[in-house]
Amino acid sequence: MHCKFLDHGLAIAYNGVIKPCCEWSHDQNYAKLNHYTQIDLATWHNSAPIVDARRRLHNNEWPSSCQRCEQFEKQGRFDSTRGNAASAYESYQDNDITLEIRPGSVCNFACQTCWPEASSRVAQFHERAGLIDIKNLNSSAIDDFDFLLPIASRIKNIVLLGGEPFYDKNCLKFLQWAIHNLTANITMFTNGSAVDWTWVDNYTGTITMVFSIDAIGKPAEYIRFGTDWSVVENNFQQAMIHPKVETRVNITTSVYNYYHIPDVIDLLINNWPTVVSFGSPRSAYLLETTIPIQFRDTLVARLQTTIDQLKNSNIENGQKSNAINALQSIINNLISQPWDQKEYNKLCDFVIKMDQVKKIDVDDYVDFLTSMLSKQTV
Repeated sequence: MHCKFLDHGLAIAYNGVIKPCCEWSHDQNYAKLNHYTQIDLATWHNSAPIVDARRRLHNNEWPSSCQRCEQFEKQGRFDSTRGNAASAYESYQDNDITLEIRPGSVCNFACQTCWPEASSRVAQFHERAGLIDIKNLNSSAIDDFDFLLPIASRIKNIVLLGGEPFYDKNCLKFLQWAIHNLTANITMFTNGSAVDWTWVDNYTGTITMVFSIDAIGKPAEYIRFGTDWSVVENNFQQAMIHPKVETRVNITTSVYNYYHIPDVIDLLINNWPTVVSFGSPRSAYLLETTIPIQFRDTLVARLQTTIDQLKNSNIENGQKSNAINALQSIINNLISQPWDQKEYNKLCDFVIKMDQVKKIDVDDYVDFLTSMLSKQTV
């Protein structure tokens, strides 16, 4: 096995730690030694942890830092981070770099499956609900990007994350810095609410926008709180036809949207973006075991119908296979995994707390989830 992220990836995490990719896990000792202010970016790919990970993969042994990809690939899915790198870096030369950077975490959305380090608004609501103390968050902002100048000529692609890249002030600083210092291709994950089309027109490199879409209409406005669906849909459709933009979609699959994924596929199926990827949260209460047994047949039937539509579509075969495998994995879990009442109770408590601090009511947005959240007994 081999992972091209170990040769070409350079990801700066929310806490300023350098990793080969966003999924790389590590301990505190690694974090202390690999902060972006403490290392030589030009030689970092030859550091001991990276060399050791290459060796282990070469011997068909998964490094402990690569557990997320191991889990994906054991499901027969090849849209793991490692799998995506195989094609994304196919044309890379030895010194080419993909930079993944998070200049800040300020966001105008508070998505239900997001986490406090990734969104200032999520952090605020979690603190109001008594779930965290913001002062303990291990994250920092970057507002000066000249530290990248020694490797600027080697940066072939950039993955820009926030917060929301078109909303966070430091992300906006980076976008302006990029106009003067980079020609790299920029891929940004966006909620689609605040696209700066003037910047799009002025940047000389190619631009890929990955729209985070988990549902459409009112369910979208609940699941990704802060959404005005008409605005997001308009920006998405504009990106789809913009000559400088390659458009992708990322769907975060969870208990919040298992019922609504078919609606997203319906939106996309006749004009499929370049890539549609599927992610999932890590908290157990957001996954399939939370669904009470009596609600699962409905979900399985809806997802199976969508799989049948995908099989008969004109989507590129690799993309078709990835989408089908992602939905089939959900179906398999719904069929095989027992109901976990403890995690279900966590979900109920989480929804109640989030609704209270956000001053919304799940009943007004998503009927299936409302029905499912009526307290169950074994």
